[in-house]
Amino acid sequence: MKQVATLVLLAGLVPAALALAAMVGLGVLRALPPAQIALSATLVVALPIAGLHLAFGRRLWSVAAAVWLWPACLLAALPGYFPGELHDAIGSGFAVMFAVGGPDATARAARFGRELSLPESDGALPPPAAERAAEPCTPVATALSSDQVALPYEGQGHSLAVPVQFGETELTMLFDTGATVTTLNRRSLASLGVQIPSDAPELSLRTANGERSAKLVLIPRVWVGGLPVDGVTIGVCEECADERTAGLLGLNVSGQFLVTVDTVRKEVVFQAREGRQDRIVDIGPWLKVRATAKVWPDERVEVEVIADNRADRTVSEAIVGIHCGEDNFVAKLADITPGATGTTVSRLPAGSDCDSYRVTLDHAYW
Repeated sequence: MKQVATLVLLAGLVPAALALAAMVGLGVLRALPPAQIALSATLVVALPIAGLHLAFGRRLWSVAAAVWLWPACLLAALPGYFPGELHDAIGSGFAVMFAVGGPDATARAARFGRELSLPESDGALPPPAAERAAEPCTPVATALSSDQVALPYEGQGHSLAVPVQFGETELTMLFDTGATVTTLNRRSLASLGVQIPSDAPELSLRTANGERSAKLVLIPRVWVGGLPVDGVTIGVCEECADERTAGLLGLNVSGQFLVTVDTVRKEVVFQAREGRQDRIVDIGPWLKVRATAKVWPDERVEVEVIADNRADRTVSEAIVGIHCGEDNFVAKLADITPGATGTTVSRLPAGSDCDSYRVTLDHAYW
């Protein structure tokens, strides 16, 4: 029995040598220091064998079994941890172990090791390690001038929600370039202390549910950041608000600015336009214009233009178009105070065909 155990022990040196060569080769393939390769390979292969020998009672059979058992388990497990490397690792390990025999012996040992190693299974390689996502690069903010303000927005596409100040109250508004008039729902107007008169002028609005008539109110001032817009007409619209926004920020406010949407910084930059701005959208519902034309016997034509101001603020100038047949003329009215009526008489060229005529409010300024 002792002789059989000795033969088993000697035969077990083959898997032990393969395991040792594999560990040495894995270190060589990773360009580890020689001392580290030698120490780690020896400990990984020899230390468990010694432990099993002690556990089995320090007998010849125990060391023979350990020399077979541990290297076999190690060779079976290594492909799972180092897929595709074991074949070359054993060849490199044998080359190192027989390097003392010279270049020819080293080459033969490497070939022998690769031939002696078992073929690996075609198991899939583990997925590559995920790269840590780079921190988003936010561009440095450009310094704003005194006539600019940048408002943060939420949402994307055509649904950008921005904060707008109404007196002491900040409301979130949907920035809508398709809306002519700014809108608020009744609850928001009530929070601002704005009452809706029963005889308030009305305007047709296009909503998601189709066209509807909306009453209008006039708010003294709206703040876009630190930039004011005075005399803003607001449409009362429940359908234009939702749980996130109180209404639409229309062109009668946003049109007073040059607007830039910065999608990287998620900001809307408003820059005040230079010069006096046409406020016809805000003034139009409150200023009613009419006219009477008189033709004198010498064919002189005089048109009296009348404008009634229903707003609670002065209209500094109104430019009214007079359309007689194919001819177009302009009349100007100035400083129409709240509740007052402004008039002006325009003399048209003699012979103007004003049998049928109409007047339009073309431009208006607070």
